[in-house]
Amino acid sequence: MGAKGAYIVRLLMVGDSSCGKTSLVLRFDQNVFSTKFVTTIGVDYRDKMVKVRGFIEGAPMRLQLWDTAGQERFRSLTSNFFGRADGFVLCYDISNRPSFDHVIGWMRDIKTRAPPDCDIVLCGNKSDLEGDRVVPTSEGKKLADEYGVQFFETSALTGSNVEGMFTALATTIKRRRIDEYEAQVGSNSVAAGTASVGGASRASQPVVLGKDGAQDASPARSCC
Repeated sequence: MGAKGAYIVRLLMVGDSSCGKTSLVLRFDQNVFSTKFVTTIGVDYRDKMVKVRGFIEGAPMRLQLWDTAGQERFRSLTSNFFGRADGFVLCYDISNRPSFDHVIGWMRDIKTRAPPDCDIVLCGNKSDLEGDRVVPTSEGKKLADEYGVQFFETSALTGSNVEGMFTALATTIKRRRIDEYEAQVGSNSVAAGTASVGGASRASQPVVLGKDGAQDASPARSCC
């Protein structure tokens, strides 16, 4: 999926297994929910074009959604993707206390393996299971505040807050990273007389904001 002028942003879904990471991606990407539980093996990949409010020239943003496995045996594999991420959706299940307790470990992995300027959202999923809740909203919000990250409670089943969460993360990345990139390109334009990336016009070539600069190495739909 290579729209002209699209800004490519890599988002990783992380958190314990069975938190609903895959269901969140499916709800956001296709607006569907599946009752079938299929464990993610390694890493799965999808992408979605979105437009962020205030985006320069109305250029779209291409979100690469990397859905990682939560099982411990895949930890070394999935953590290899951390260094190329622009943002993280760190999930836990509001009806599963251990999944919330493990957020600290996942955050430690992000802080040690991901770029220092990546953006993070803490997501308490399965808010539709209010009767089974064991993690209060206030506790999730407090932990998010301690880490200085955005906090959302979502339901992949009903769709509650799902699009808003992804849009908020994309907007934050736009403000913090794309504005910096645009400013740099603008400065280069004044000096060189044209804004280009790799010899091509910015408007005709996707721009990757991750660690690898302006390369767009689109992966297969999944690995492993």
